[in-house]
Amino acid sequence: MAAASFAYASAAAGGGLASDESTLNLPLHVIDLENIRPQLNFLVNLYGFQLDVDQIQSTSDEMELFATINRKFKQMYTKQEHMKMFKTYDRIELGMENWGADHSSHALVQQSNWLPFIKLQPEGDPMQEKRMTQLRQKNKVDELLRVQSKFIQITDSEKVQDALREHAIAVREPKIVQPVSVTSNRTAYHTGQIWKKIYTNPELFADGSQDDELAIQEFDEKEADNVNFSGRSRSPSARKRKESYDYMNTVQMLGLDDGNQESTDPASVQGAYLSYLHLRHLRIRDLQRTCLSILNYFRSVERTLTINDGGLSLESGKMKRGSPQNHRKGVPDGGGLSGGGGLGSHAYIHNTPKDFKISETDFMEFSEIENHDDFYTADEGRVHVQDQRGYYIVYDKAVQDLRNLENDLLLIATHFIEKDKDLRAPRSESARRRRQQVAGDFDIPMYAHQEVDRFAILMDLWSNEAAYLECKKNLLDCYLEAYHHVFDRDEKRNLAQVVTNLMYKRPRFDFTASYFVITYRMECVCLRQHASLVKYILDKQMEDQREYIQKVCREGDSDFGLPYKIIPKQPISVNMSSSDEDLLPRSALRNVYLMEFHPSLAVAARIPEALKHAYWELYHVHKPDTVTEMIVMERKLLDCAVREWDRMPAMGTSYSAQVQKDLFSDVFVEDPLFICGIAHSLMEQEDDVSSRKPKKEKHVDTVKLMGRLMEALTVRHRLMDAAWEAEILSKLYRRMSIDIGFDEYHLFLRFVQFEFATHKDDAGKPPPVFITAIQEDDTTVDRFVPNNLYLGVHELDEGHVGRFSFRSRDGVLQIMKSKSLENLQVILMTQVVHKNCLIASVQLADVCLPARDDIMVGQKSMLTVEETKSEKSSTTAMTGTSMATQGNTLASKLTSVQMTKGRSPEAFVSIQLEKVPSRDLMLNDYLAQKQKMGMILKNPEEVEKLKRSLLRDFCRRFMNRMSQYSLRSQIIAYYNSLLGLLREFPNIRDTYFMLGEPNEFHKKRKMDDVAGLTPDPRNMKKRPRRVLSQDGTTVLNIWFIPHHSEALIMYKRMEDEQCCRALGFHLQIVSALHDIVQYLCAHSKLGSSHARLGSRKMEFVSADWGGTEGIGAELREIQKQIDNLEEKTSPEHIATCLSMRREVMFLEYDTSVRFSMRDTFLSTGNVNAYRTITKNIHFALPALSNVDVPSLFCTYFNVPEPFEARDFRAMELYPWRSFIARNGPYPLHFWQWQQIEYNMQMCLSGLKDVDRHVANGEILGVSLLMEDVLQSGYHDMSNITADDDSELEQDLSKSQSIKGTPKPSRPGTSLSKADSTKDLPQEGSGGKLVPKKQLSRTQQPIESYKLLKLFLMLWKRLEVFKAEWGQRKLSTEEINNSVLYRDFCKLYKTEILFPILQSVARRYGQGELYEGMVSDVEPLVAPQGASEIEIKMRQLVKLCESLEEHMIHEVQKKLSRELNLLLTERAREEGALPTDLWKKPAMKESFTIARPHIAEQFSTQLFTDIKETDTEYIFRKDHFNSCLLHLDGAVMARERSNFESYTMYYENLLRQHHQLLYQKEQELKQVRDQLRSAQNDTLVEVQCQLADQSHDLLMEITALRAKVAEMREISLTQERDMRERIKEEYDSLVQNLFASAFDLKAKFDEFREDLHNDVKSKISEVRSEAVMDMAKLKERGGGLTDEEMLQRNLSKAHQIREIQKENHSLNVLMLKMKAMNNWKQKHTKEMVSARLTEARRSCDRSKKQCIEIRLVAEEEVILRRQQLVALRKAFSEISMECSDAKKEIEKETKVKEEKSHAAMQKARSQRQLEIARQANMEKIISELEMKEKELHSLSDEHHKVSKLQQMSSDKVKKEAEHIRKHLTHERGLKLDAFSRVDELQTQIYDIESGMFSRAQTSFGYPASVATSYKSKPRSASPSKHRALSRGTMSSSGIWPPPIIWPPNRAMTPDVAGYYHHPNNVDLSKIQRPKTVAGRLRSRIADQLINELDVPDTHETIMQLEQLQFQNLR
Repeated sequence: MAAASFAYASAAAGGGLASDESTLNLPLHVIDLENIRPQLNFLVNLYGFQLDVDQIQSTSDEMELFATINRKFKQMYTKQEHMKMFKTYDRIELGMENWGADHSSHALVQQSNWLPFIKLQPEGDPMQEKRMTQLRQKNKVDELLRVQSKFIQITDSEKVQDALREHAIAVREPKIVQPVSVTSNRTAYHTGQIWKKIYTNPELFADGSQDDELAIQEFDEKEADNVNFSGRSRSPSARKRKESYDYMNTVQMLGLDDGNQESTDPASVQGAYLSYLHLRHLRIRDLQRTCLSILNYFRSVERTLTINDGGLSLESGKMKRGSPQNHRKGVPDGGGLSGGGGLGSHAYIHNTPKDFKISETDFMEFSEIENHDDFYTADEGRVHVQDQRGYYIVYDKAVQDLRNLENDLLLIATHFIEKDKDLRAPRSESARRRRQQVAGDFDIPMYAHQEVDRFAILMDLWSNEAAYLECKKNLLDCYLEAYHHVFDRDEKRNLAQVVTNLMYKRPRFDFTASYFVITYRMECVCLRQHASLVKYILDKQMEDQREYIQKVCREGDSDFGLPYKIIPKQPISVNMSSSDEDLLPRSALRNVYLMEFHPSLAVAARIPEALKHAYWELYHVHKPDTVTEMIVMERKLLDCAVREWDRMPAMGTSYSAQVQKDLFSDVFVEDPLFICGIAHSLMEQEDDVSSRKPKKEKHVDTVKLMGRLMEALTVRHRLMDAAWEAEILSKLYRRMSIDIGFDEYHLFLRFVQFEFATHKDDAGKPPPVFITAIQEDDTTVDRFVPNNLYLGVHELDEGHVGRFSFRSRDGVLQIMKSKSLENLQVILMTQVVHKNCLIASVQLADVCLPARDDIMVGQKSMLTVEETKSEKSSTTAMTGTSMATQGNTLASKLTSVQMTKGRSPEAFVSIQLEKVPSRDLMLNDYLAQKQKMGMILKNPEEVEKLKRSLLRDFCRRFMNRMSQYSLRSQIIAYYNSLLGLLREFPNIRDTYFMLGEPNEFHKKRKMDDVAGLTPDPRNMKKRPRRVLSQDGTTVLNIWFIPHHSEALIMYKRMEDEQCCRALGFHLQIVSALHDIVQYLCAHSKLGSSHARLGSRKMEFVSADWGGTEGIGAELREIQKQIDNLEEKTSPEHIATCLSMRREVMFLEYDTSVRFSMRDTFLSTGNVNAYRTITKNIHFALPALSNVDVPSLFCTYFNVPEPFEARDFRAMELYPWRSFIARNGPYPLHFWQWQQIEYNMQMCLSGLKDVDRHVANGEILGVSLLMEDVLQSGYHDMSNITADDDSELEQDLSKSQSIKGTPKPSRPGTSLSKADSTKDLPQEGSGGKLVPKKQLSRTQQPIESYKLLKLFLMLWKRLEVFKAEWGQRKLSTEEINNSVLYRDFCKLYKTEILFPILQSVARRYGQGELYEGMVSDVEPLVAPQGASEIEIKMRQLVKLCESLEEHMIHEVQKKLSRELNLLLTERAREEGALPTDLWKKPAMKESFTIARPHIAEQFSTQLFTDIKETDTEYIFRKDHFNSCLLHLDGAVMARERSNFESYTMYYENLLRQHHQLLYQKEQELKQVRDQLRSAQNDTLVEVQCQLADQSHDLLMEITALRAKVAEMREISLTQERDMRERIKEEYDSLVQNLFASAFDLKAKFDEFREDLHNDVKSKISEVRSEAVMDMAKLKERGGGLTDEEMLQRNLSKAHQIREIQKENHSLNVLMLKMKAMNNWKQKHTKEMVSARLTEARRSCDRSKKQCIEIRLVAEEEVILRRQQLVALRKAFSEISMECSDAKKEIEKETKVKEEKSHAAMQKARSQRQLEIARQANMEKIISELEMKEKELHSLSDEHHKVSKLQQMSSDKVKKEAEHIRKHLTHERGLKLDAFSRVDELQTQIYDIESGMFSRAQTSFGYPASVATSYKSKPRSASPSKHRALSRGTMSSSGIWPPPIIWPPNRAMTPDVAGYYHHPNNVDLSKIQRPKTVAGRLRSRIADQLINELDVPDTHETIMQLEQLQFQNLR
């Protein structure tokens, strides 16, 4: 690479030294050489200056350095400006025809027209997005930083140098900043000076002839109108002009004077600093261009992904969708369950899947369509994008991205500037001196951070941002190259999603840190480590694939299914190329060869997902407090991943050598050729065996055979995975057992052969309840520890079932037998059970960790690198990337010192003790079966069958036993997560929950069981401290959180089945409760500005989203619902209630966010909020739903289409594939429940505070709507139709597919009522209105939640159908703006909603309310009494009907189109090709081509080699096949290609016209861009000049902002401190009140007991006295009887008692009235005093506001007046200058007019001469044209006459010829008649020959005539051939001719006498011999046939071509 290119590449690279490398804090202004020497040295070397900065000692050296840099500054600056100049695409300018194609620095701007079709959304970070949204909402940018950022964009290098020189002077001698004089603070710095600087800036004028009159004119601000501005005050000589000469500066620049070191001139001692400023300025601009290049590269990659993902093509400059999206991994935008198809995929239109595939790829058929990928080159250290035409392009969206990035970076920098408070304290003596000089209450330079070097901040921003983008690009290249290798649509989409996430990834800024450099550097380190890991993995995969391909293609690649053979010739780069010809193409991965593809690189999409899963596992374990700690944790995770990948051992190294050979060896089974050979041999054997079977049965047998082979290979794959996972888990188990205090022999079980087993009476006895008992007595444990690991089956059987081998052909053939395959399946079952046992054991030990106190949480620290060297941390990355076990993600917590310390021994699971009972039962069963079966077991197959059955039973028993531990681990994990959540809400935890204690199970009381539920009004009892009763049948207290020591042993004394059942109910309850609490806590944080934003957690949340009060209310409601259940203690009912409540809560949130919020934002025109929430819910809401999540191990293991993993049929047919395709990334690992809050925050993370209030309102609105649904109760929806008016009932009764049918119209769809309403009680039928009872969530919870779930599901379905209907009606991709949404609402209201409301209103008797038309803006209200469910169901039915009609219509259109084409082709009569059938969507024009003679050519070729018989033609089969192939392969293909060529030719003509229009549009666009660029440049220049003039004002504004922010923070802190202090005081008071109340209560209870005792004693005394008195009375014997006395006494006692009660009640009432009056009086006084205080405060606030408003108004008036004065002064000066300019312009105009008049006169005379000359020429031309026309007319007449003459002569000749032929014919007829007479007179002629001879002699004929007649044959017809007769016509013209009698007569005509006429064409035609009798008839027929015979010229030409072709051959 050349030195210049190397320098440019170095300057373009990101990273480097920070401005303050020593402290990495905010950089300060430093001008001494020693401090800036490292940065200066770095920049000098970066730009290739051959200078040694370390040798600089004096000022002359500095100036020499500056002179060197100054000489190249302008050249570099100009080059940078060229690189920032982007011409308009397809706009050719004169002199710049090669711009964009000549060099990478010349680029064209291209439109980003693919953006509307983007479906791939990036996954963001909610915490960072929320924080950035707050910064963008405040839009608080440091003004000085903004101005300096704009200064970077100045295009004039000279202005930049001048400004940098002034900046150096200002830094060395900073100005003393004074506050501006205002009404409240008068200073010497008058605001008029600011206006004077702005409007009389001397830099804007070049007139140097006037004097300096910048003196400030004093005047009264209120008398601004009377100021005289007659004198000029503008002085451009206030500063030196650029043209002025400075001798000292020149000498110092030349290095001729060392200068005086004590000089006060700042410019004389700042050569090095000026050099540093210039180079730093260039560096910032280069870094910005680098960022733009990378952003442009990202946009180009996004274009490629969008085209491939959406099927797009580019025509006429606009993108369009060529085919619909058809991804198996669907996008659940509508809230569905994902999967292929959907409402937008109309695959039903296509006849076969092949047609659908063709339609998908149809958009890529034509090369003229611009859907090609861009090309990427690396030049001068930057990546450049080239389109398909080779032009360097920059997308306009990339330029916009750079602007947005710049704004975000300025916001971030402003935050760190304002956050820093250390700089506000004076550090130096000069600073303290400046602070003393400043008048006022605060120091403006200090608060404005005057000492902060903002240019250095910009340098740090752009250098670190460029480095981050480069690291991100390097990682993206790795994934992008893997993307180009993959062809599967689902895997390709997964990789596209990974690339999209990476393109939009942003650094996680720690806003609590002091500066951002550390964050950038740590993020770059993480990206580089991630790229290294991906590169290592993919390179290894490519290496393995090359070995595999080389192995399988050793015999060639011609067989079907084999990959193409790799030809190692020239390596290529898939993605990136280099512009340097000497360099090889640069590739992120290994260089591949041409036509080398590795589809297995799809595994790259699993790497980020595995890393993400491991990251969140570590996050929830360590709980980092800051973002920096999070990044450090991720970096250590990546370190461990890279380290483990490097030293990862081979699979199965821990197993025995025999197992490695039989299972893990790839000698035979990994070779596809060997497997294919086995398959062929087995098929041949099967054919030999089943040779007599029907063909169908043979096919079935073949399929079964191949199925067995594939099953064997699949089982081996699963067995290897299970064995490898068990190997890793065994290591973890051993390490865990030693840490807890047990030995490793608990993992192993000694093998006992079936044949040598003995019966055990105690078989099946479970291990002890407390595992710690083994530590005291381990005699029951076998201390067997083998040297190697064994498979799970080898612990049970080795001889029969456990014997297998994949190493050889015989072993594979043995496995292919049906019994051996069953054995292999049993082996897999035992291994999977063993692996699951290990997972359950490790998980249980992992979750049983000691609880961390809150104090420890505050003091925790991050683990070091050495502390993270654990088994799990090592295997975390390997888990996802190399298909290892999901249990690996637990290992980091097992070896940590802090975590393992104090681990509970009860959590240990002895696998040996758990296996022994099941193993003993299996052996006892074998012995029993052996005694039963007897001789049958002599057969080895029967032994294997028995052992298989016993092993299956063992697996079931053992798995049932181990499932208990799995359930316990899940329960404990849920409780741990719940405790971690409640630590953030201590009030909720202490108020509503009860926490268990360690080892509390042994301390339970009787009241902690079922007895504790018995109510006792006398005692206030606590809830039981158990969740379920000991038998697991009764729910006691769901709010109790047991300690893990209790969860380990609960229900353990029960039977296994009952224990599993109890644990299952317990798990259902705790999981539902956990999710509900997670949701409530997350919901309370949604609107809080103090929620977790990457900083410390707050203990309070905002109340407008519920707060802690809302959480408590929800929890109380849950308890009320449980109390109102029918069986309030049933675990099943409570679990069902909680589960349904959880589902309804998440459905409610999903519906609110997905539909209500987005519709509200669109209706209000808040498109930004709509787009933000649409992007964020793309990943958040599916994570909160039950969408199928595939495993990391299911690469290319999807369920075959059209099944989905969730289908029951798929679960039956493909259980393993469906299992791994729907149960998350790690199916056997805990789900990450803690992510609920994360996903809920993600949905609303991008909303502003105002939008959050709108979102809260929508959630509240949905809740109110659900309450209305509950008020309306149930409704019968089985007979609901879209419109069931009474007048339409008869018509609708005919449509059985919609109404009243037992079978729904859409079986299996969401509209089927069987699954949606089967649990709801249905009432009424036939559309009758039946009153429904209201439902209450508290009273009928289960029924209410069933109804609400039905309503929410119905709502979601309706919204999905509405969106599809609206897109179809509006013909748009998506309704994503307010205009489309408004049109959609109008259309939907008119066509759907209003008719349905009319129907419902008529049904309820309110039809008159909806008569007539409805306005577009008028809202529609549902009829009174109508249910929301009914209205939505009717809308859904109507939309379904509309969709069905659309589907039917589309199919009909396609059928009619195809039928029309077919009928048109059949009825085609003209000779044209069927071009309508060949037209593509890209072809718009029609063209007709004459049909070629294909049939004739085919017949000619066919008849070249043919044998002819009497009745048939015979040709060879191969000849016929060759003719057909030639016909099929050449003719129609050629015609079709011709058609396409001609059609595209006309398309190109149209495209040319479109291109012309497009160029005009581009010209207009270029003009607009130039205007916009000029405006931006002008704005930048003006802003910089204004900032230069108003620097002090900007600094004061910045300082005021900082002061206001500090005061606000202080006020918030003070308010918080006051609240805390008051809270502490009141807390003590409340505690005292509570203590006093309890004391009083105790005293009252004591008094009550004493009182009861006294009363009882008095009653006993009275009773005894009464008895004694009654005895005395009886002794007296007088008076009334006992009964009368008793009645009297009793009546008096009752009266007295009534009076006492009345008196008591009156006393109580009087006391209450007194208390009430006292309370009212006190409350009234308090209210009056509060109102009076509030009124006083309001009055004070009003007065304060009034004063503030008055001061502000006065200040504004003064500012406006001062501005008006400055403007008037400037206007007066400008008007005078304008008048002078007008005079000059008038002079110049006059001169120009005179010159133009003379020129016009001259031009007029010249024009007259030209006109005369032109007129003469035109006259001559017209005469020539007339003569030419006459000549043409005469020639035409002559031609016509000659033509007529020729025609007449031809006609005469034809008539003469015709007459001659006619005469000849008649003569021939006569001669024939004479010849017939000859036969009768033959004998007479012989007798009278002599007499006739004499007669002839007597007549006098000469002998010569007779001789001539004898010698010359008779003439024939000129057009035909005839036989000659004996007599011929005389040539002398004598009639009748003389007759010459021949001596003999022949019986047949002489063939040799024929002659050929010159006009006869058929030269080869020979007449058939004829008899004499048929001579006349044959001659007539011959005459007629030959007259009709027309020469076949076409046949002659074809024969000649054929002969020529044969000669060529």
